[in-house]
Amino acid sequence: MRFLALVLLLPFMMPAQVPLIIDTDAGADDLLALLWLIRQPSVQIEAVTVTQGLAHPAEGAQSVLRLLEAGGRTAVPVYIGADRPVQGYGAFPDVWRAASDRLLRDELPQAKRRPESRAAAAFLADRMMDTRRPVRILALGPLTNIGQAMALEPRTGQGLRELVWMGGALDVPGNVPQAPSAEWNAWVDPEAAERVLGGGFRVHIVPLDATNRVPIGPSMLKLFEEEAREWAATIVLRLLRSEAESIRAGRYYAWDVLAAMTLFEPKLTGQRMAALAVRKRPRERGRLVRVEGARPNAMIATSADAQLFARMFRTMLP
Repeated sequence: MRFLALVLLLPFMMPAQVPLIIDTDAGADDLLALLWLIRQPSVQIEAVTVTQGLAHPAEGAQSVLRLLEAGGRTAVPVYIGADRPVQGYGAFPDVWRAASDRLLRDELPQAKRRPESRAAAAFLADRMMDTRRPVRILALGPLTNIGQAMALEPRTGQGLRELVWMGGALDVPGNVPQAPSAEWNAWVDPEAAERVLGGGFRVHIVPLDATNRVPIGPSMLKLFEEEAREWAATIVLRLLRSEAESIRAGRYYAWDVLAAMTLFEPKLTGQRMAALAVRKRPRERGRLVRVEGARPNAMIATSADAQLFARMFRTMLP
């Protein structure tokens, strides 16, 4: 217990040379985050696992493969996860999923390679146990793949240096109509989130409390419309245009991109340790709550520097 408490209090920012696994549900903001990471020369992307969430895993894997190939990361394997939560049938709206399934189909050619035959959870269960090769995981969707990996292998997590998850809401309203205090990634699979929070490894959560501070608004869309020339910038523009209605309405935020950037810039967010639990009753399903007096189990991003984020995001322009 003393060792675990010490580990949780250590700084969360790890050297970029530590291999990174990206667990994603392949929505537009996920692909923006993946593209930003592809363009960081110090990032060693070891694998991408596709979880259920916005895109269906098989379709999402095709979007990821297309983007990796366009970015020259042709050696990065892609693993497909199960298309349902650990328990129940929580899911994003069908219209959102259908749109996410089609992302990058017109912008990038079909990838020359296929996803790996091994299931994402089986790969993660083994990889997260390998203490000889510490790894980080950036989780950008529901935590289904990781929750299933923990069920397959109780020792999973011994080789995990850090897990960064974009999910949850604490001191701000949620964004799920069925559970107004919950955020979508937590609502879709609260059982998986509960397993992760109880896993004993270092968890860094980037919730709506932080992402609400970094909207992607019409001015950013206009900037890319005017200056996008190089291939990556044009992909950013296409992904932003796919969310143009939400951007112009002031409802679009840098959810997953902010989480990706926190791996490399400690000044981007304010952070605080907390003991968290996950509610699962219908009207509170997926709500993250503090547990007073309990041992901290996560580092929470409580705020974000919008100006610093904008400068980092603009690096995707030539």
